Amino acid sequence: MGINRIDHAAIFVGDLDKALTWYRDVLSLKVLAREGDKVHLACRGDAADLTLVKGDCSLDNFTFGVDDDEDLVRVAAILTAEGVAHERHSGDSRPGEGKTLAFTLPSGHRMRLSTGLKDRRAGICDFASDGTHAPTDMDHINLLGEADPLVMRDFLMKIGFKSSANIAVNGEVGGVWLRGSAYDHDIAYMRAINPRHRLHHVAFAVEDGNHYFRLSDRLLDTGHRWEFGPGRHNGGLGKSTGFATNNYAYAFDPFGNRNEFSSGMEQFADDATPLDINIRPEQMAEVMNGWGYEMAETFMTTGT
Repeated sequence: MGINRIDHAAIFVGDLDKALTWYRDVLSLKVLAREGDKVHLACRGDAADLTLVKGDCSLDNFTFGVDDDEDLVRVAAILTAEGVAHERHSGDSRPGEGKTLAFTLPSGHRMRLSTGLKDRRAGICDFASDGTHAPTDMDHINLLGEADPLVMRDFLMKIGFKSSANIAVNGEVGGVWLRGSAYDHDIAYMRAINPRHRLHHVAFAVEDGNHYFRLSDRLLDTGHRWEFGPGRHNGGLGKSTGFATNNYAYAFDPFGNRNEFSSGMEQFADDATPLDINIRPEQMAEVMNGWGYEMAETFMTTGT
């Protein structure tokens, strides 16, 4: 029992056809269904990983997977005890969705927990590449908001997540990273520099370094560039292992939604001690990229 990894995200885009020029034509996600103002996409298989919703930009909602209805009942009881409103749904909002529990986080984001249909375990990440540039699965999500990061951390821990890392700048915690699975992090929340911003990035999984090479060539061949990376996060300040040391590369879709392509996360025991660091502002570039000191200025200032 427990919470697995992210199973799905729904993001707003200004125009569905234009968005498909990125997600379908560049990243090679598969279109599963188009229903009015929505397009459901998959990295592989028949369960939707990403839904594009006609709107502006940013996040509509996101879903973490659970194994069975007992997990939904357990979390619903916790939400009731905490006075948090929640709804149960039958699981017909996207291909591959099973029974669902929906609620609102302290930050105002809409979160869902869902089982998979039939024998599919929801929120189990597949890292094995088919040898192309296409991402293999969803990997994690990083939210932005005005709520206190520690309030978000404590709420998520109450419903079953485990703390992985807390990063403070000049003594003030600005971001928290948590995991439902054993992997380094499955969800992150950072205090937004721009209070209107709700999403920093949705992340796709890639297999290894060669996968980044193929993706980089794909971007070059289609007239795109990375915003930042490939690189390696360096939460441990000089350590290539431990919490907050996964590989990354970031790029924007046509409407400013940031995509990360993530790999190399370690796995940790449930009782592993979280990483707590306090840095000075000038150390941010070192934390964000352990392989060098450069960091795109937009990375800390631009969200959606």
